[in-house]
Amino acid sequence: MDPEDLLHLLDDQQARRLRVIENLLRGRKTVSTLYWGQRYDLLFLLGLAKHLDRGGLDATAQALVSQKLATWTPNEQPQLRLTAKGRQRRDQVPTYQPQTRALWPQLSLAVARQRLLLSVQVVSQYAHRTARYYPLTTDLATRQAVRQWFHQAKSPDLATRIFTALTASLTQLPEKTAQVLTAGFSGYQQPGLTNQQLAVDLHQTPWEIYLRHVDGVVRIAQDARQADHPLHALLAPAWQTAVTRSAQATLRAVTTTALTLDQVATQRQIKPSTVREHLLEAAIMLPVTALPYERLLPQATRQTLLAALPAQLDDWEYTALPADLQARFDFFTFRLLAIWCDKGGAGHAGTPND
Repeated sequence: MDPEDLLHLLDDQQARRLRVIENLLRGRKTVSTLYWGQRYDLLFLLGLAKHLDRGGLDATAQALVSQKLATWTPNEQPQLRLTAKGRQRRDQVPTYQPQTRALWPQLSLAVARQRLLLSVQVVSQYAHRTARYYPLTTDLATRQAVRQWFHQAKSPDLATRIFTALTASLTQLPEKTAQVLTAGFSGYQQPGLTNQQLAVDLHQTPWEIYLRHVDGVVRIAQDARQADHPLHALLAPAWQTAVTRSAQATLRAVTTTALTLDQVATQRQIKPSTVREHLLEAAIMLPVTALPYERLLPQATRQTLLAALPAQLDDWEYTALPADLQARFDFFTFRLLAIWCDKGGAGHAGTPND
């Protein structure tokens, strides 16, 4: 990621923890990472750079600071805030805003991407009756899935159906995004271009090209959720719930029984703290209607805590609450209230620059 790319993940009003952005990219799903990812509106970054080393953004961040585009703010964790110069630079050079980014945490991007690229290659070679070619390098699971799909879907009009379906998806995308995706396809007498090659050709950073590529893949995967789509059987299984299976089970136990959270922990044979972590994960990643907030956050609790908390969510600190409130309400309740407010509960202010 270039400094210009990181610039667009920062804000001049909200100091942002560099480690949170790093952990999002690496796919670390701790409640703290997910919560601040929500506050920064950066949850779409989740798992986009799983091979990024810890500290992998440090040099990029320091480059922004050296150029006086951002500044470090005092905190227990390194936080960055854009300077006025940084905001001006960010606004002068807008970056690509993916259309489908809200869906990214719900799709196994690596699975969908590999299956799509290999299936396009296979169909292209099949349409030209090519028996010998070098298939794209993918994992065994991808090869097996595409092989099974192809043998079931194979027909004289398969290539036409795939072409029609892909065209329908691509026309919904910005022209340059469609260009990036199609240029990355491999097929008959056409080797796909890499993101690095496309970045040079299109005068954009490899990261921005990658965002366009993912946007295109997710658009096709979204359209393929329709049962009559020729790639439905191949891509539909790549969709996943945004929370872990264990968290789903915990949420189900809470919403379908009258058990207390501690009783749910006993029933599921997990720690009470794990139950609370599961619920916070679900609260962050799922729609506000998915949790029984009226039960978990009674109106009296909300009113009492909100009366003692600052107006801006980013200024909330559990340890700053009066001792008597800390004795009455645990951190789980405090954090759940913050998530509820961030999602519009009680008409509370969201991001500081709303």
